[in-house]
This record gives sequence, C-alpha cells and structure tokens, in this order.
Amino acid sequence: MTPPLNSFEKKTGYRFTDTSLLELALTHPSCRVDQNDNQRLEFLGDAVLGLVVAEALYRNNPQLDEGALDHMRASLVNGKTLTTHARALGVGTVLQVSDAQRQHHAEPSSGMLEDAFEALIGAIHLDGGIQAARSFILRTLGDAIEAAPAISTSINPKGRLQEWAQQQHDGAVPHYSALSPAGPDHARVYQAAVQLNDTELGRGQGSSKKAAETAAAANALHQLKR
Repeated sequence: MTPPLNSFEKKTGYRFTDTSLLELALTHPSCRVDQNDNQRLEFLGDAVLGLVVAEALYRNNPQLDEGALDHMRASLVNGKTLTTHARALGVGTVLQVSDAQRQHHAEPSSGMLEDAFEALIGAIHLDGGIQAARSFILRTLGDAIEAAPAISTSINPKGRLQEWAQQQHDGAVPHYSALSPAGPDHARVYQAAVQLNDTELGRGQGSSKKAAETAAAANALHQLKR
C-alpha cells in the first residue's frame, strides 16, 4: 500500500488481511476499471451499517417503539451524517478518481464520500466478518448512537402529540389514518395522516404503518411550533 493509504488504514482502527479490498472501497466508478470500483461494496456496506445501527438502537432503547427507532436510525445513516464521518476519517484524501473527474471537481462530492464510507464498511465486513464491521461502526458512530435519544426531536412524537392534544383540546385524542402506500411490494413505503377534531395536523411516511404514524406525529409537532 502507498504511505497515505497505510496511514488511512491506521485511522480506521482496522488492519486489513486483504488490502485490495481497502483499495477497491476507495476506487470511484469514474476510474472505469472493468467494474472494479466501490459500488458493489457500497451496496453491501449500506446493508451492514443499517443492521448494526438498528441492533444498537434496539438494545440501547428498550422503552422506544418501532417508529421512534426507525426515525433515529434514519438520522444516523443519512447522507449528510455519513459524509461528516467520511470527512473526519479523511476519506477524501485517499479516494481514487479519474483525472477527468478531478479536473471538473477538485474535491470529492458529498455523495462520493458517503458511498466510499459505506464501501469501506463493506470491505471490512468481507475481510474480517460482521464483528469487525460492527466494531468499526460502533467506534465511528458510537457517540452519535448513544446521544440519539437525547437529541432526536422524533422520540415518541405520538405520545407528545397526545399530551399536547389533551392539554390544549380538553382531552381530545389524535386520530391516525392510513393513506395509500407507495413503491413496489418489496420496498413498500407506508403513509399516514394524523387528525384532531376533523382537522389534519400532519402527514408522514415510513417503512411500516407504525413508522408512518410516528412520522406524521413528528410532522404535526413541527407544524405546531411554527
């Protein structure tokens, strides 16, 4: 490995047995090397990341329902958050891109950094297994995972909305209704609306009916603050 890549490997806290996996994780598709780029690793890393974060949130927050956990997970694995972690690791300094790409964009885009970060997780998983990947993810995102319940505005929004309704509307209870789901059967996106005294307060969507209701409540609370 080159000295910069060697230094980067040390920053990850994981030592690769097969260093070609690390090199592949940091190879952008613009290099056009017969599909030997990081896209497939990014696909794998995205799934591993989602699993590890979901497991950590599940274990750390036994008091929270599915909707609140779903929202916290989304906030921890979204593009903006992963880009921040990628920058902190210095992914942009070792990401391999084509000369043409570099001429048009001197610095890697947020999307490129996010993909490379997920590809890195995929590479660690293939090289060292799920425990190695879990250790890397928890080292990198551990503080954010621990802090998620305290800083997330979406924690138990249904309970908070019901509390508000009972205080402000003489004990009235919000009513949730399912809207038409979107997307294909294998990736269904559920949608819901929340009403109070026949007035719609907000809408939301999620990977389950509960998650959609939680999102609707969170949206309603946001609207009420405006």
